[in-house]
Amino acid sequence: MNDSPMQAIAVAAAAALLCCVPLGCGAKRAPTAPVSGTVTVAGKPQANLVVSFLPQTGKAEVGGKGSMGVTDAAGKFTLRTADDEPRDGALIGKHQVVIRVRTAERAEDEKAAAAKPAIKLPSEANDGSLQFEVPAGGTTAADFQL
Repeated sequence: MNDSPMQAIAVAAAAALLCCVPLGCGAKRAPTAPVSGTVTVAGKPQANLVVSFLPQTGKAEVGGKGSMGVTDAAGKFTLRTADDEPRDGALIGKHQVVIRVRTAERAEDEKAAAAKPAIKLPSEANDGSLQFEVPAGGTTAADFQL
């Protein structure tokens, strides 16, 4: 059989395509770990605060999207990624943390956290100075005292 180089390339390309389809070619999603914690303001737990973790990998294409959670009446939050398909937790590694007062409610919100506080957060809550390192095993101690 006398195959031309073009036929060999076409066969190789078709084989590669067939291998990728069942395996799901595409970018790997960066690993995450479960993250939860508590936010207190002046020593008291605070409801209705949005806690955002922004990955600081230095590699935008690998860094992935951030994670966020909303504090309940006890000041507790649990993070979920902001991916197209959200996952529990946050990317493993260093994050910049931003905390702000939530301005809108959703139907799935807890009734206990429904009352809006009239609160002013200190500048450190949203000036980018808060940092947190998410360990590979996750944490339940992502606590912030403002």
